Amino acid sequence: MNKKLSLFGLIGITMAFFGTVRSVPTLASTGWAQIFYMLIAACCFALPIALISAELSTGWPEEGGPQVWVRNAFGEKWGFVTSWLLWVQMFFGMVMVASTVGVLLGYVINRPDLGHNNLFIFTMILISYWGITLLNLKFDMVKIAGDWGAVIGVYIPFVALVILGMMYMAKHGINQDSYLGHFEASKLLPDFSDLGSLPTLTGIIFIFAGVEISSVHANNIDNPKRNYPIAVIASVLLLVVFNLAAGLSVADSVPAGKMELANITQPFVIMTQDLGIPAIFNNIISLMILIGVLVQLSAWVLGPSKSMIKVAEEGNLPPFFQKRNGKGIPIVFVMIQAIVISLVSFLYVVVPDISAAFLIITITTTILYCVVYLLISLSAIKLRYSMPSVERPFRLGSKGNGLMWFVSGLAIVSVIVTILVSLIPPTSVPQSGHVAYVIYQVAATVIMIGIALIIYKNKKPEWKKFDK
Repeated sequence: MNKKLSLFGLIGITMAFFGTVRSVPTLASTGWAQIFYMLIAACCFALPIALISAELSTGWPEEGGPQVWVRNAFGEKWGFVTSWLLWVQMFFGMVMVASTVGVLLGYVINRPDLGHNNLFIFTMILISYWGITLLNLKFDMVKIAGDWGAVIGVYIPFVALVILGMMYMAKHGINQDSYLGHFEASKLLPDFSDLGSLPTLTGIIFIFAGVEISSVHANNIDNPKRNYPIAVIASVLLLVVFNLAAGLSVADSVPAGKMELANITQPFVIMTQDLGIPAIFNNIISLMILIGVLVQLSAWVLGPSKSMIKVAEEGNLPPFFQKRNGKGIPIVFVMIQAIVISLVSFLYVVVPDISAAFLIITITTTILYCVVYLLISLSAIKLRYSMPSVERPFRLGSKGNGLMWFVSGLAIVSVIVTILVSLIPPTSVPQSGHVAYVIYQVAATVIMIGIALIIYKNKKPEWKKFDK
């Protein structure tokens, strides 16, 4: 019998899913408005999706998660689309993650100027991702490096950033030349006259992308009806506090207009120089974050591919995609994603501004994820009516469907607003590129969904490897 998770154990696991320092510069770039953005992202996006996912995962606990929920609500076609989108969003997400490798390596070897070289960033994406891919074909890199990689690459740098920020603020107070500047109550709200600043909300929402993952543990906790919502709410609140502590620290140290979104080492350099801390500290912290990035890339090389090969073996893709190597690794999916990620990373050559490229790819990833969340939210409502008798150890509302409608409705509205805001060209995109930006985001989304629908429409009975 599996040992039950404690309340604090579930909070710890949930926190571990979302602990990252990479998104801090994006958050910090909004100045005082980051408080508003984080609260909106947490209350209107993260909490509703997490609570909906908890009900669905306890009612339909079989492996597959979102794909299973959507399939039960809307049929196999949309279940396949869900799986497909969770796989292809990784193409863009992993390019964004891997883009930090070149920047970090530049600091490790005392060549920070390399972080501004588009060709170097592009080359390092290719080397790091293909290197990690080939290693994962031979070794289980997540087992080898998973636990200590998170501690070294995420938790220690996160704590160091907040401590340095507190020391910097204690010395200077609020830096008038920073993204915080002189405090005014009006700065707590976004500048709605500058629509180009609003897409940053998408980058902040990306902090919580994947919030449904922790719901797989909802069945493995005592009294899920009481303890799961407590764990989720506590986790989200802690993430808000930790991210704001780091975000405000960075916003107070980086000069206004100088934030480099793909460069988490930038605030470390500014603060250590000011506080008289030896420069080698930045080499060490960059190496630690670099290790964390590589470990995260390892986790994503195989995870989504393993989910996709199950979908393929159910008959949704031709036998060619169902091939595994001697270690059972879905070799075709792993190689396809490496090739596509290489092509997507070419954006860093096409878009001169590295921060702009970073934000554009983050937004693409979030849009694709939002489509999945839209399907999940609609499925939760549909299943209340089509399968009302299914036992749900965690249920939104003890009786009736009112609370489910409210929570799902909030999630649906948030997801639609996020998608619409994402189509506004960010300030970092030049005026001449606005039309190309919108075309790119719409085309990327439509093409990815369209490919899945075309594949499903043309699937053949002989593709099926085994009966479900």
